Amino acid sequence: MKVRLLVGLLLAPLVGVGAQATAKVKATAKQAAVPDSDAVATAYLAAETRAYAQQLTQLRRAYLARASWADLGDRCNPGALRVFTKDTTPALQAALQATVERMEQAIVLQGAGQSLATPEARALLRVVVGWEAGIDRPRWDEDGAGVHRAVATGLTGDVPDPTKPGCLPSPIQSDTVTFVVPGFAEMDFPKAPRPRVKAYFGPEGQQRARDEFFTAVGAKTPNADLSYQVIAPMVIWQDYAVVGVHRPRERGGIEVGAGSNGGAAYLLRRVGGEWRLLAIVRSWGS
Repeated sequence: MKVRLLVGLLLAPLVGVGAQATAKVKATAKQAAVPDSDAVATAYLAAETRAYAQQLTQLRRAYLARASWADLGDRCNPGALRVFTKDTTPALQAALQATVERMEQAIVLQGAGQSLATPEARALLRVVVGWEAGIDRPRWDEDGAGVHRAVATGLTGDVPDPTKPGCLPSPIQSDTVTFVVPGFAEMDFPKAPRPRVKAYFGPEGQQRARDEFFTAVGAKTPNADLSYQVIAPMVIWQDYAVVGVHRPRERGGIEVGAGSNGGAAYLLRRVGGEWRLLAIVRSWGS
């Protein structure tokens, strides 16, 4: 009995030491565990997405708070124009432009590279094409139901008749409006008796438009102008979009850079499935 008791007393400290050593090994192993890199990346991207979404919400709210509407009258349905009558100094105007450009940058940073093969992208393209062709106009993005329609683009709207109360079609409006859409393989064409919409798709669409024009018109009339609209780039992120439109005018059938009918970059926001115009980021030309 004395021997067993002595052995037990001798082993007891060793068992305690062993338990402590095991606990230290487990703790060290736990501290040394490497977190799942995919989970970390996913969590980071989710946090970044939330931050950009919140930023866009705040910037849009600040932008709309500074805006009012210009009175363009109601003759010939001129549409509405969002204006900023309080931003009269260069510093205030620069701050306003910076707000719009920050919204543009956030959309492009988050949405660049995303597929345009979606119903939302097709609906957006339909809105922009119909607007550029002078067939119909998007509503402005505003809080509430949205009652203001955008102004016509590229001088495509009707103009008052100077001799009587009626309206006259734009002098530059044509029977056919040609579009080049590099980022799409097809589109939903606006349905209207006039003007007719004609489109060329894909990265080679611009060259096909030039070749066809040269064969049909340019070969017989070398000084004829080819005018068309290029819808690119287009970037969609969540319910926001950036769309660029350039309106080249080329002379000599295939000559590049002979002139331009202007262009613009637009911000749009989707409300209940409807794309509305948030801001005209910049515009140039006629």
